[in-house]
Amino acid sequence: MTKRIVFLTGIRSEYDILAPVIGAVQNRDGLEAGIIVTGAHLTARHGHSVRQIEADGYPIVAQIESLLTSDSLSGRVKGAALQLIGMSDLFARARPDFLVVMGDREESITGAMAALYHHIPVVHIGGGDHAEDGNVDNPVRHAVSKLAHLHMATTRLSGQRLRALGEEDWRIHVVGASGLDRLTSTPNLAREQLDAALMSGWDGADYAVLLYHPTITDFSAARAHMASICGVLEESGLRIAAMAPNTDPGSDAVAAELHAFAARCDRVRLFSFLEREVFVNLLRHARVMVGNSSSGIVEAPTLGLPVVNIGLRQRGREHASNVIFTDYGTEDIGNALRRAAFDEAFRAEVARCETPYGDGRTSDRIADILARTEIDARLMHKRFVMERQ
Repeated sequence: MTKRIVFLTGIRSEYDILAPVIGAVQNRDGLEAGIIVTGAHLTARHGHSVRQIEADGYPIVAQIESLLTSDSLSGRVKGAALQLIGMSDLFARARPDFLVVMGDREESITGAMAALYHHIPVVHIGGGDHAEDGNVDNPVRHAVSKLAHLHMATTRLSGQRLRALGEEDWRIHVVGASGLDRLTSTPNLAREQLDAALMSGWDGADYAVLLYHPTITDFSAARAHMASICGVLEESGLRIAAMAPNTDPGSDAVAAELHAFAARCDRVRLFSFLEREVFVNLLRHARVMVGNSSSGIVEAPTLGLPVVNIGLRQRGREHASNVIFTDYGTEDIGNALRRAAFDEAFRAEVARCETPYGDGRTSDRIADILARTEIDARLMHKRFVMERQ
């Protein structure tokens, strides 16, 4: 009997990490993949990235519009409520055998809640990860882990945290990060091909990738933070490939500052959406990544890419030696940027750094686990482990 595995995604970056797993499931005998699309995927403002899913040819089982035109704390909560309603209606009509959610965004917790109440087993990718940054992502991620029936942890330490949450050992699988799978599976583009795809006119010049997301803990200062970062990059002489922020509160302010930066500096190119092949190669050829994206923590080490992580986001998260953490002071950012982009001794160290996030074969491991897992009372009856030998 074929198991129907449905994946939930609400934003481009999340889908790109899930895509290798979806492909592995779709290609596995006895498994069938489907996708619920929601959030930023369905808005022109964020590049209407549902087009990438359609181009990949995976079956979309539902599209749930949920992203409000809002930059407030309440907007994200109300959007989550729309997701919850949409998925509850969907599961009442068509029940998958498993629902797969990833990480710590609102769709992971709304999907897990809706599935749990419909008695559908939940698979959580990325549970047990943690940062000491005070951001809402951390409690959301841990809450989803308590709702989930199977855990696909990215590192051994994350697996240990899941055990500390009282999860049973047999539910926890340390599989690595599927974001590395897309790096190993995406074809290389020569630098001239990349410049042509970006229409950058850079002719092989050094560039930085700027990818910064606001955090709820200090979202009111998001534009000031972005201004500090842009000011340092403007003085660096590097070309700048700036990606649009996610949908968190404060994202409008970040986007406004990015547009102002591009208007005054002709070395800046702004992108709301890039196809996976282009984005992966953008990272491959970059001199440095600047901002606070999880891709700098998880994926950049495999590429030997130095990262300047600015502000609280990602602080205390398990990472390789490619990351330099800094505050928002322009002198601190400037010193970190010069080291990351131009210190050849540091760059040589980064080129051979080791990552805790796996070997790029995560997706097949997850597909194997789903294929062999029985959906029975043992799976659905969650127990809390108080003590371990």
